[in-house]
Amino acid sequence: MKNNRFMNVLLKAKEENIAVGAVNIFNYLTAEAAVKAAEEIGVNLIIQTSAGTVEHFGAQKLYDIVDAARKGAKIEVALHLDHCRNKELGKLCADTGWDSIMMDFSHLPFEENIANTREMAEYAHSRNVAIEGEIGVISGVEEDIVSDEAVGADFEETMEFVERSQIDAVAPAIGTAHGIYHGVPKINFELVEKLGKEKTPVVIHGGSGLSAETFTRLIELGGRKVNISTLVKNAYLDKTKELILSGEKFAPIPFDTEVENAVKEEVKKHLEVFSGKRTSF
Repeated sequence: MKNNRFMNVLLKAKEENIAVGAVNIFNYLTAEAAVKAAEEIGVNLIIQTSAGTVEHFGAQKLYDIVDAARKGAKIEVALHLDHCRNKELGKLCADTGWDSIMMDFSHLPFEENIANTREMAEYAHSRNVAIEGEIGVISGVEEDIVSDEAVGADFEETMEFVERSQIDAVAPAIGTAHGIYHGVPKINFELVEKLGKEKTPVVIHGGSGLSAETFTRLIELGGRKVNISTLVKNAYLDKTKELILSGEKFAPIPFDTEVENAVKEEVKKHLEVFSGKRTSF
């Protein structure tokens, strides 16, 4: 693919041995906050939207929202559809101009995961759109995708999946989880290290709640894209609740500015860790 933003930022991250933050947004305010955070520290960014967010806004309107937020930015900002199981929705986003699509057929048997992911890869590649795939089952909750138990990936199976599905980035189940962690996750660092030496960029799902030390180790071993979603939602909702309960009277724009700044600062400190600019939160 030529000049695909998603691949550009991942390959640059690989060269620099850092990771790109992939920030799940759900409105213009959070998109703007993510871009400002990345611009302030001078790092590239991936803005992600869930399938549910696309369904809520519509593919074109959501594309326009994100495109407005990244217009004129001094960094490269890719637009990515996260965790999509609906082929028609994935195709619509590819046709609309998304830079990349994460098709998640990890709940299906191995051969079906490969076949369905490859079908979408062929469709996307013909439109200069990159495809991310998932192997194994990542536990936790990501909108309507719920997995009570994780099913870890292994190296040989992951490499077979990568080669046969023709994906551009791979998200293996390594012990991280979507949503909030309950206890300390047991992460398969060895798998990340092995995959990190291969050509296809490794994606870390379930980033919200991991320690800065864990992020740093995963990135040193080869993690090139780190997804954060829950912490963005929490920053947004917690600040909103705080302002309302304060009893202070706000006009709408100053209110939104306070919320945007809270989201920006939360995203910013994670992007600083992902890019090696800080070692703790």
